[in-house]
Amino acid sequence: MDKRVGVPGAAAEPFGRFGRRRDLLFQSWSGVMAIFPMAGVALAMSLTPTVISPVTGADTAVSSSVPVAASTAVVAQADTVIAERGDEGSTVRDLQTRLTQAGFPPGPIDGDYGRRTAAGVSSFQSAVGLPATGIYDRATADALAAYTPSESEPTQEPTPEPEPDAAPAMTVRQAQQRLVDIGFNPGPVDGKYGRKTRAGLEAFQRHVGIAVTGVVDAATVAALNDYDGDGAGSDDSNPPPAVDDGSADSPSTGLADGQRRLAMGPFDPGPIDGEYGTKTKNAIWALEKLAGLPMDGAWSDADRSALDQVLSGAIGGPVESYSRRWVEVDLSQQLMMVYDPGRTTPVLVSHVSSGSGIPWKKGRYSGRSITPVGDFTIFRRISGWRQSSLGIGSLYNPLYFTNSGIAFHGSRSVPSYPASHGCVRVPMHIAEYLPAMLPNGTPVSVRQ
Repeated sequence: MDKRVGVPGAAAEPFGRFGRRRDLLFQSWSGVMAIFPMAGVALAMSLTPTVISPVTGADTAVSSSVPVAASTAVVAQADTVIAERGDEGSTVRDLQTRLTQAGFPPGPIDGDYGRRTAAGVSSFQSAVGLPATGIYDRATADALAAYTPSESEPTQEPTPEPEPDAAPAMTVRQAQQRLVDIGFNPGPVDGKYGRKTRAGLEAFQRHVGIAVTGVVDAATVAALNDYDGDGAGSDDSNPPPAVDDGSADSPSTGLADGQRRLAMGPFDPGPIDGEYGTKTKNAIWALEKLAGLPMDGAWSDADRSALDQVLSGAIGGPVESYSRRWVEVDLSQQLMMVYDPGRTTPVLVSHVSSGSGIPWKKGRYSGRSITPVGDFTIFRRISGWRQSSLGIGSLYNPLYFTNSGIAFHGSRSVPSYPASHGCVRVPMHIAEYLPAMLPNGTPVSVRQ
């Protein structure tokens, strides 16, 4: 037995000189610890001399206070981190998209690894049995790549914050409603992301030529907001509402009669052509909301009866009274009515979309998408397209009625829910002639 290293001589001989160095090292170390115990502790924390093991020949860190296994684990963990809170960029955006597809919503898909993205990562990690660190590491990436969402347990997506350079983001419910509005079939409008919603999104994405992800990502939100296909989608499983005119006429004949009746009143259904498009749908929506009918967009006997009541002045009369033409906006019904003095029948009734209530941020500016309530006056206008000074949207023929930049303006997207940054969106064909109807000085009354 070689007493210097404590192993059989045959095994120790090849490493004898390293064993002697190790003995000298431990002797010196013991002396330091005996004379200066605290200095030895401090030295142990700052210096970890490395020798070759006389048994394995492997590098071995010598330390009396930091275990080798623990320090190695820390280094290994750091080496596997892909992204964590505070990071930004395409990697984070890809993570957010994958989490959304998997059913663990991370908030807006904006490339910013914030609180909500970390929460989404933690939720996913818990679901697949990984430590819920909220850090996107290699193990999480591998699990996410292999994960298949359960079709039987759709998830409810929370209301996300809007992306800085886009219109306010959509919730699942809002995306479902918008798909219904333009002729695609997402299943029930219930805010739950399941197979039908994914199929409806994919059908729309293929139709407009964007990446087919099946999720409400930034590109899809922009496309849904900008889409102006007159309700013609690529999914025949959700056709336009049937026309119930109580006669043997063809649907197109019955709808043309409905368009003609609407145009005789304060509604603008577009061309009287028997075709069910966005303009006709918006006009029927406006009538149904004004009369308190279920808003299904289908021309029926109930709609015909309601229109008769509007024309007789039985319903739809003004709340305010002015000595000149004025505008009333009913936020609860998402309606705009134009009245003339001495008349109980409105001159124009239009479906609108007002402030969504969602927070927004653009650079050093931020706010909440709210349409203010009160009495105002139109005082400024711009012809044609106008980009918001804050860079948060485009406005067509805006008519400004507040100093904070709130205006009536045309938009290619006027959904059935509040969706703007605070302005009052009106259909594009109405925005074409609305400035001629409402000169500067026109009173505006906005109420809940």
